[in-house]
Amino acid sequence: MLGRLDDWNGSGACKAFLLVGARQTGKTYVVRQFARERFKHLAEVNLLDDKNAARTLSSSSDAGDFVSRLSLIAQTPVIPGETLIFLDEIQEAPDLITAVKFLVEDGRYRVVISGSMLGTELKGFRSFPVGYVLIERMFPLDFEEFCWSQNVPQAIIDDMRESFDSRVPLDDSLHSRLIDLFRYYVAIGGMPEVVSAYLDSAYDIMSVRETALQIVEQYRFDITKYAEPRAPQIRRVFDAVPSQLDKENKRFRMDALKNGAVFDRYADDFAWLIDAAVVLPTYQVAQPKRPLERSVRENRFKLYESDTGLLLAQYEPQTTLDVIANASSVNFGAVYENAVAQALTCQNPSLFYYYSSRKGEVDFIVQRNDGTLLPVEVKSGKDYKLHTALNNLLGTPDYDINEACVLSMANMERREREGKPVWYFPLYLTFCIAEQANGRLAPTHLAPPTF
Repeated sequence: MLGRLDDWNGSGACKAFLLVGARQTGKTYVVRQFARERFKHLAEVNLLDDKNAARTLSSSSDAGDFVSRLSLIAQTPVIPGETLIFLDEIQEAPDLITAVKFLVEDGRYRVVISGSMLGTELKGFRSFPVGYVLIERMFPLDFEEFCWSQNVPQAIIDDMRESFDSRVPLDDSLHSRLIDLFRYYVAIGGMPEVVSAYLDSAYDIMSVRETALQIVEQYRFDITKYAEPRAPQIRRVFDAVPSQLDKENKRFRMDALKNGAVFDRYADDFAWLIDAAVVLPTYQVAQPKRPLERSVRENRFKLYESDTGLLLAQYEPQTTLDVIANASSVNFGAVYENAVAQALTCQNPSLFYYYSSRKGEVDFIVQRNDGTLLPVEVKSGKDYKLHTALNNLLGTPDYDINEACVLSMANMERREREGKPVWYFPLYLTFCIAEQANGRLAPTHLAPPTF
């Protein structure tokens, strides 16, 4: 995210930078770090902590008046080119976001705004300044970022990317160490506060669990605070996610909420949680043909947690230790699927899976920017080379699918099904698959026909 902030600042910043995402994903930290590196002063106001500031700033008459009031509140000089203006927890002052328009039009100031649960709150903003903000979404740490936190040398991260690009497996000893590290990543998750708790406590896994549970409770509190009058129903959906993923068929079943419950009555509740970025929806498609959106079944979906550490914290404590130890008596399918959904979402928020009563089910269908589709199966056991549904997709010419991949704990390998490659990638390379899928297309110059 620091790179994106740099790009925004270097481009002349003709828009404000709006940072959205779930609570505790590190939004405030990254903005402060950016300010330390690029500006002499930071004029920061947390609108959740300072209600008086929200009222004072909301009543300002123009950009000059706003800057004068902000300087007094933040107790720092607001100097064009030298001060970054940061309005945090903006959802607490919906009217204030319109003042951003005046600051942008003034053109002298760099403005960053952020907020938790903001995806739900923007719908209620009366005068959201469309065209005046650049919106970026913050996610939990991916595996590469987790490696940085664990002081993994950049050369090893480069080796992972090179292995993926060249399709050459890593040395078995390095692969084994990365698999072990990936298990820790799954167990701890990517929430910065939880990762910090792990490091600060000298690697105490129970401290990790306690911190993760505090974030889960904060999410429940936020639902109660921001989602009235549907808060009880939304909390019911949120609390049902871990148990639904623990079932063999991970598709969310409405009867988990209430006997006789139907999707239409809860559609807005699911949407609220999705907009708040605390769950990741993966929609079923009837056909693995592009564009996938054309065959989506909106009432058939899986809901993953936004972070695997938060998911595991809601299971019994032994489950976290079993993930780290790779206990053979436990099925980790749902946990690793959640990790894959988390990695793919960082690059593309739209997730899909395929199901057919005749051909079977494939965990994910990745829709790349170049229009091609990549079926992805996630395997947690030793039978990772058994994937009938994947073979069926490769063997259907009408689907125009030319390759597939299986993610597991095994090292990289290439095989063929129906004359097409099936790539067996280790799970720690999922972030590379996400990056490749979201790769920029080469410029294409197509002239219209002349008449």
